[in-house]
Amino acid sequence: MKKILYVGWIGFNNLGDELMWHVFRDLAEKHLDPAQAEVIPSLPKIDLKNLNPYDTVVLGGGSLLIPGYVDVVHKAVQLKKNVVIWGSGYDSLEPVTLDENGAFSLPPVQPNERMRHMLDEIGEHASFFGIRGPLTYQYLQQLGVRAKPIISGDPGMLLLPQTPVEAIDLAGKSIIGINWGTSYNRIYGKNEAVVEEALTEAAKALIKDGHHIYLFAMWGPDREAIKRLYKKIAAPDHTTLDLTLHNHVELMKRISGFQATINFKLHANVISAAAGVPFVCLAYRFKCLDFACSLGAPETIVSTDHAQLQQEILTRTQEVLQNRDTLAAKIKAQQKAIMQELEQPFLQQLL
Repeated sequence: MKKILYVGWIGFNNLGDELMWHVFRDLAEKHLDPAQAEVIPSLPKIDLKNLNPYDTVVLGGGSLLIPGYVDVVHKAVQLKKNVVIWGSGYDSLEPVTLDENGAFSLPPVQPNERMRHMLDEIGEHASFFGIRGPLTYQYLQQLGVRAKPIISGDPGMLLLPQTPVEAIDLAGKSIIGINWGTSYNRIYGKNEAVVEEALTEAAKALIKDGHHIYLFAMWGPDREAIKRLYKKIAAPDHTTLDLTLHNHVELMKRISGFQATINFKLHANVISAAAGVPFVCLAYRFKCLDFACSLGAPETIVSTDHAQLQQEILTRTQEVLQNRDTLAAKIKAQQKAIMQELEQPFLQQLL
């Protein structure tokens, strides 16, 4: 019996990280013989210092190309375990700039010889090295990593669209979902209050234009933030406050009925994209930019430190609505490519 350890930030009720584990588990059930392979998630009870019981170590989806998680995978390499990098990405609060040609530039990467060495050895040893997006690729290049990973995309994109929930069918009215929450001010601009005010005014303007606003959360600590936002919008007849932490299937059903979404948390953007619903990404960290660029959709990005944040949110949302079909088609094409890449470890028996 082959034992496969899936390593991710799971067991903490964060919808985005949990859904990527569930996607991996579902693919394993589809492609692997349960009599020959067992997949074990790295829940808090799992001792990541003891990798001896496992034949394969998979670094899963999420911003896991960081110290700690990379150490675990490097140890697996030293133990001569099979290693798979499955759509992992890098994240930081360092600013990323967009030039006049639409290209993103990363700030100078701080030299880290130990990290470079570990990633080099992982890249040489891994049977599959797939990363989330082009900015993660740039980061690895600037760090001096010799390995050439493929840009596989975010594993959350392997979710398939669901039938919309009839309960939120508001007589054909255009619904715009807004995901809001908290990252405890560890965001570009370092001020969530400013973002909340900008979202409030943008939501009011969208309501005035005839849209219905649907507020939802991705994580328990987000609930207080969206309750505040609901009160500030102060239009209960035109706003739905959903405090339930839906699983990814249920949330996708709801989002599938929306015209567009405006999202703070990364995997609210991912689920919206996977559902075929164009989104505006409130890019509060490097990982958000990385994801939007992995879809070839930088036009969806609004950085949370933008000087005219309220107007930029509104402008981007209006553009997304106007170009909905074109953007949805682009996302669908990228989703198909991501599915093909991330299924390869299963189809090619790399696990």
